[in-house]
Amino acid sequence: MNYIKKRILFMMIACVVIILVACHSAGEEIEYMDNNGNFSITLPSTWIQDTGVNNNDTLVLYSNEQRDIIVSIQRYDREVAEDTMGLNSLEKFQQFYKINSIVSTLYTQGEVKEIDYTMENMKNVIAQEVMSKSNDDTTAKAFCVIAENDNAYYTCAITGEQKVYHKNINHLKEVLSKLNEK
Repeated sequence: MNYIKKRILFMMIACVVIILVACHSAGEEIEYMDNNGNFSITLPSTWIQDTGVNNNDTLVLYSNEQRDIIVSIQRYDREVAEDTMGLNSLEKFQQFYKINSIVSTLYTQGEVKEIDYTMENMKNVIAQEVMSKSNDDTTAKAFCVIAENDNAYYTCAITGEQKVYHKNINHLKEVLSKLNEK
């Protein structure tokens, strides 16, 4: 009988250890960086970085294989944006973004709400939340940010279906506010 009790106790301890190790590794955060090494953000190690992105100044991350939440950040060198695209202000850059971004469809079909938001190391920030209902009765949401500092303009979009978006957006806004320019 003692042998059975010891074996059961051992199995319970082993299960607890496995659960603790799994919880610890799932909560571990790592730094994700664009291919050029210009900027980074810190998210849980379970996020998936899209390595097939063609632009080296872009960072695209998925919360899981189903891409429930997508974080997309792109850096535009300030001098290049001004010289080649004529984008010499944050407002002009915002207009460019609304037409040429991955969330341009949301902007044309959805409701746009201005959001009060700040980012460390950025001198100007414009933030908006965009919401659009689809034909299948789901609601897509995006938190979009255009930011600038002395070196670059940044475009940032956090997108997802409304239910998943609401569960994650506050934490992701905090993560994004600490974008680290190298």
